[in-house]
Amino acid sequence: MTRRTAMDPDRLAELEEERSFLLDSLRDLEREHRYGDVDDHDYQVLRDGYTVRAAEVLRAIEAGRAALPQKRPRNWWRLLGWTSVVIALAAATGLLVAQSSGQRFPGQEITGGIPGGDVPGLLVQARSQMFAGDVVGAQGLYGAVLEQRPDHAEALAYNGWLLAIMAQGAGEELSPVALETARASLRRSIEVAPGYADPHCFLAIIAANFEGDTETAAVEAEACLANDPPADMRGLIEEFVLGLEAIEP
Repeated sequence: MTRRTAMDPDRLAELEEERSFLLDSLRDLEREHRYGDVDDHDYQVLRDGYTVRAAEVLRAIEAGRAALPQKRPRNWWRLLGWTSVVIALAAATGLLVAQSSGQRFPGQEITGGIPGGDVPGLLVQARSQMFAGDVVGAQGLYGAVLEQRPDHAEALAYNGWLLAIMAQGAGEELSPVALETARASLRRSIEVAPGYADPHCFLAIIAANFEGDTETAAVEAEACLANDPPADMRGLIEEFVLGLEAIEP
C-alpha cells in the first residue's frame, strides 16, 4: 500500500493563502466585468487562468489535508446527504458521459493501452475515477484535459461539477467562492457547447441542493430537458423537477 507523505504545514498555509487570493480575484473579476471595467476577451482569459490555477490549488490542499491523520477517510458522497432522486440523477449524468463519449471522440476506442497524456485517454481515466468515487482524482484528470484543451465542453462541465462536490467539504469561508469557481467552469461549458445538457443539469443540482435556490434549479433543469438528454436521464430529471415543485412555497 502506498503511504501518503505529509505536507509541510508551512506549504499548506501558503497554498491556503494562494487559494484565498485566487478566489478573491475571481470574485473581483466577475464584479469588474459586470460593471464594464474588463472587456469580454480579457475577462475570459483571466477567468480561465484563475479557474485552472484555483482548481490546482484546491486539489493540492485537499491532498495535503488527506495526508494528515484523520479519524476516518472522507466520503464525498455521504458528505452531500442528497435525496435518492438526486443521487440517481448524478449517476445518470455520469453515465451520459460514457454513453456519448464515442460521439464526441469518433476515433477513440475504450480499450487497454490508452495513452495517459492524450485527451481521449485522460477522459477515459477521469470517467473511471469518477465512477469509482475518487472525486479528487477525477477532477485532477479533467483539469489535465483543460490544460491541453481549455474549451473542452465535457472537461469544463465535469471539472465544475467535481469542484462543486469538493466545495461541500471546504468550510464555511471557502465554500461559496469555491462554488462560484465551479459555476464559472459550468457556464463556460455552456458557452462553448450551447446544446450540451450536462452543465445545465449540474447547475440545477448545485442550486437546489447546495444553495436552496429552487427557482434557479427549475430553470436549469428545464434547460437540461430542452437539450434532449437520453430517455433514461430525462425521466430522472423530470422527477427532479416534480420534487422542486413539491417544495416550492
